[in-house]
Parts: sequence; structure tokens; C-alpha cells
Amino acid sequence: MIKTPLFGQNSRHLARRALLFRRVPVKPSRGFNGFRKNEKPLKSEPSRHYVLGALLTVLIPYTGYAIYVSCCASKEIEVRLKKSWDVERLAENYQGTLVKYLPLQVLGRYENPFDEYRIQTVYEFFCNRFVELFQRNRGGIPIDKKQMDLLMPIHTPRWDLDHDITKFKDNSKPLDHKILAPNSPEVVSIADQKPEKAALYNTWLGQSCNYIVYDELKILTDPLFSDFLLHETLGPKRITDLPCEIEQVPTPDVILVSHNHPDHLDLKSMEYWKDGHPLWIVPKGMKYFMDEHNVKNVIELSWWETCELHKNGQKFHISSTPAMHWSGRSLIDTNRSLWCSFLLSHQGKPVLFHAGDTGYVKDLYTRIKDRYGPGCRLALLPCGQYCPEWHQRPRHINPRELIKVMNDLEAKNALGVHWGTFVLSNEYFREPKERLETLAEWKAIRGRCYCPELGRTEKFT
Repeated sequence: MIKTPLFGQNSRHLARRALLFRRVPVKPSRGFNGFRKNEKPLKSEPSRHYVLGALLTVLIPYTGYAIYVSCCASKEIEVRLKKSWDVERLAENYQGTLVKYLPLQVLGRYENPFDEYRIQTVYEFFCNRFVELFQRNRGGIPIDKKQMDLLMPIHTPRWDLDHDITKFKDNSKPLDHKILAPNSPEVVSIADQKPEKAALYNTWLGQSCNYIVYDELKILTDPLFSDFLLHETLGPKRITDLPCEIEQVPTPDVILVSHNHPDHLDLKSMEYWKDGHPLWIVPKGMKYFMDEHNVKNVIELSWWETCELHKNGQKFHISSTPAMHWSGRSLIDTNRSLWCSFLLSHQGKPVLFHAGDTGYVKDLYTRIKDRYGPGCRLALLPCGQYCPEWHQRPRHINPRELIKVMNDLEAKNALGVHWGTFVLSNEYFREPKERLETLAEWKAIRGRCYCPELGRTEKFT
């Protein structure tokens, strides 16, 4: 037997030991951030910490701002409530109205001076918009246009049922007017004044857009003649056709704008009537927006101020009254301008009330009635965009609250508008009409409280 040399055995033995005890390199440990210890992330990789930091940089100051505004508004409301109570406690009157419900500003923006109001933050706004993304056939709009035409009949406007509106005296320039202070004696209701015999004609053109003719005075409220809300082809689309094109509308003497939201004032209307003789009456702080679009003949009214108009030897008063809502066409101009409702008076008697958009305030409309008188001929009140109520109630009334407003004003007639034009909330698009008319039937006021049909001209005496 041949023996292997000793150095050969040792070589194989050493080789086996090297295989058994070789050192296996261990990867360096990683921290919770996913990077090796003492290793910096690449500059091109986005860091979650940077994104989170940027969000907190915006949201923390905004949250603090929202809390501060809410606290300041609440404190001012308490102060005003105490002052108005001191004025009114000795007798059953509303002498404290101009103390309690004057416009309120915090850090240069308007806020609501109403105890019923709750501030809407961007968290609530975007949360609700996110939920809407998952809603299918929101508003229950029928696919068949014939079915839609049956549910929402459209008429050709007549504007005035008893007169040829084209023969009215045409004004080539704006009506003579002046602004009266809230305490002006010329605005006070006249109890012993002979009642006015002139009829009032109203034509609903969609949303809160109405054309009113009263004693040859022509008024257009919250003009809206566009098919889309945000732009010519962007935003919520109109679900019903326009009763007429803007070119077919007789030139109004006065255009009332309750606030600057896109569903209450469109760019098309401003462009069409920017140079003519219509007098635009807008809330305080909104003239700047009108000037940006080259609209002429614009006057601003704050709450309780009045514009006195002169036409055909007669005086008409249009007063700006409070509403519980907000303003803004973008995130940066929120509440920079005021919002309001309007009341038309003639010979010291209330004739027309245009609410615009508003939530319900328990004593506001009683105070308006006390200041301008009961028996308003017609109240144009919003009755849509109220669902979900937890989100919409501080800013929009529902059909039940519409009847409350009608009773508070002691209005002779009320029309429910601001529905059936765009899908802006969660209720079935005809629900406002059906609910209002059912409630009116129960209360035996169906003949003077209902929702109008698009384009139909109605007469109120």
C-alpha cells in the first residue's frame, strides 16, 4: 500500500477546515427609515418625512386659524346678544336688531353673527367631496330625456301676463338712485299708506334666477345662463334646459346678486350686461370682483342699507338684509365679500323678498318683518341643496324651514327655488318640490306655497 505524503494529508485537512469555518459576510443592519446606519438617503428619492412636514406646516397654522376665528366669532356673538338684551328687555320689541345682526369681520373676512352657524373647515369640505366620488347617479337623474321633460316641464317665458313688456318706457341709462343708511326714516314702513294695486309677475329661470316685473320695474335675481358652473365646459352641468337664451331676456332695470357663488352669478351674465343700463346691486366687498370683469353701474350694500330707486315718478326701495351663508369663488377669496338677501318695498309696504342662499335663524326673519312690515307679496326662498343635513344645514334651508321663513315674514306667497337645475347635493333632484308641496298641503297653504315650473310666468296680486 502506498502511503500519501504527510504534507498532502495536511493540505486536504486545512482545506476542509477552511470550508467549515469560513466567515460569511453579514449585511449591515437597517434602521426604521429603510436606510443603512450612517447612510444618508439619495437626494432624488422623496422622503415621507418631508411630505409629512410640509402637510403639518400648512395644516397646523390653518387649524389654529380656524379655531381662532370660531372663538372670536362666538365671543362677539355673546357680546352682541347681551347688548341687544339690554336694549330689548324692557319691552317686547326688536330695537336691538342693528346691534345683534350687523356684519361681523374677523381678520379681514366676514363671518356669520348667528348662534345657529357652524364654521365649515376644509376638512369637512374635502371629506364630503371625497364621499361624493363614490356616489352613482347622484340626484337620481333619469337617463331618458323624454322622462326628464315630463318631470321638469319647461315653458316659454311671457314676462308679463297683462302688458306688452316691449312697450315699457326704455331707460337708456341707469335709474336714478341713492343709498340710505339703516336708520333712515324713509325706509320705515308706513302703516296707513294706501295699498298698491300693481300686480307682480315672476318667471323662474332656474336655480335662484328669477325675472320679476312690478309696476314696470324689471328685476333680475342671481343671473345664471351658463350650462356649466365653473367654466364654459367645466364643473357641474345643468340638468334641465334653459327656458330661454340670455339674448331673449328683456333688459332688466336692476340686477340683484345675493353673493358671488358660481350658481348665483355666472361670467356670461356679467359679460352680456356689463355695459348696458342695468343697475347691479351687490353685497359689500363684491364690487372689486365686478370691476375685474369690467361691469359698470355697480353699487354695494351692507346689511340693513337701502337703495332708493326712481322710475316713472315713483320711488322703490331695495334693502339688503342678512342671510346665514358664506361667499367665495376660490379658496383664497373665501368670505372676502358679504352675502345677503334683498327686500323690495314700495309705498312703505314689502313687495318682494329674495333670500338667495341661507340657513335658518330663529329670530332673523321675524326681525326683518318687524323692520319692513308684514304681508310681503312674494317670497323667493331656496328649498334645495340640503343633504346631507349635518353638512348643509348651517348654509341651506330645507322645505320644512322654508315654511318657517314664510310664516316668520308673514308672506302672502312663497315660491321654492334653488333646486332642479344642478346636482349640488345628495337628495333626489325632485325631492325639494315634492316635500315642500306635501308639507304645504298638510298646512292648507298649497295654493300659495309651492315650487314653480321653469319658464312659467305667474301673477301675484
